[in-house]
Amino acid sequence: MYTNEQLNAIYASKIGIEFEFFANEGLDEVKRGLSQTLNKQIRVEEKAHSDFTPSDEIFKLEPDNSGGTGMIEMVTGPLPFVEAKLIIAKTLKWIRENGSTNERCSIHINVAFDGHKLGTPTNVSSLDIGKFVLNFDEDKVYEAFPNRKDSVYAKSIKFIVPLSGMTQPSPEKVSWKNYLFVSEKYYGVNFSKIPKNYIEFRYLGGKDYEKKYNTIMDLTEHFVLSLYETLTDPVYNEEDIKKLDAILENHRSVIESYRDYQTFKKNFPKIHLMVDLKTYDQIIETFYPKMREKLFDLLTKAGLTEALINYDADTGKMQIKNAELMKCFEINGVDIVDSKIQGNIINCDIFSSELINSSILESNLFGSTDVADSKIEDSYVSKNVICKDSYVFGIRGVFSGEMEGGIFRKGRATKLARFENAEIIEIEKI
Repeated sequence: MYTNEQLNAIYASKIGIEFEFFANEGLDEVKRGLSQTLNKQIRVEEKAHSDFTPSDEIFKLEPDNSGGTGMIEMVTGPLPFVEAKLIIAKTLKWIRENGSTNERCSIHINVAFDGHKLGTPTNVSSLDIGKFVLNFDEDKVYEAFPNRKDSVYAKSIKFIVPLSGMTQPSPEKVSWKNYLFVSEKYYGVNFSKIPKNYIEFRYLGGKDYEKKYNTIMDLTEHFVLSLYETLTDPVYNEEDIKKLDAILENHRSVIESYRDYQTFKKNFPKIHLMVDLKTYDQIIETFYPKMREKLFDLLTKAGLTEALINYDADTGKMQIKNAELMKCFEINGVDIVDSKIQGNIINCDIFSSELINSSILESNLFGSTDVADSKIEDSYVSKNVICKDSYVFGIRGVFSGEMEGGIFRKGRATKLARFENAEIIEIEKI
């Protein structure tokens, strides 16, 4: 049961919805059917993410082939909660009767508030991200949509690390800006919308989501109340500070190791450092100050606990080998060899490794690398790289590998590329 305050917050919320789905008919028929069903004007756009901004009276319908050829996205403007509830019910019913969804389809819920109805400060642009992340009950979402837990498009926001290797401020000076939280959009919550005075919840979706109206509404209310409670109670309480203290304690050995190589070697005996493939303590101690920032990132953002790491003194680049990083928030600008990774990979050269449920951006994949259930953007994929059930896109990428299943959304491919049961939407042969 909700309190009166909670009910007021729910009914003062403004909800925007993005529905991804497939339809049995073309866009014009979909427009006609949904317009009649919802009693709204609907514009058909030529491309995904068009510049037109929907309103409460005019929605937009556009092709979105991220889930495969024929996938459509309908985007509403911000609606009063009661109306949004009705639009969700009618749209889900229409999809059940006239279309379908697959595992790549999502329903995104955008949440803001009508401050005039509440009479309390509820400006989302002032949201303390740290306070929200610490208190948001993410398990409630994954219990309802377990198939989304490992989705590359809706990863967990429960990732918090100190921003540097130096000791953090005392508890009375706690600030979310001293910690690193999720920032890019492919997480369960997209905080990049905060300057526009709303946040986007991306957790929900998957095959047959149109059959889960009650669950979707229950979680929408959960999203609204979670945001409202953080906005109206932004101060870090004793429980919040305990959570942050626990995070700092988990990283205590990392912070200690920032100071000197001997402490690092003591705290992380399974991580072996080299400089230009030399293992002498004297040379490693000399270069350690140049290595430690990247090491700190690998320990905190990538969850590194065991590996061989070589520092190339000429290029200043790290090379890691034999690492297993299954909860990798981010690994950026390193060479990766003979490793297994699940997470976010940016600007890396990768050799003979296994990548699972990962987001790979502006990287080069070489050798006998296997990729599964991942998103590969603006990257070079060489011969002998196998990509299974993945999504490849980006006009700056070049594909020479092999695709088994998945979607080649847009990009360039050489004559060496091989496609088996993969859906090719837009390809430039080079």
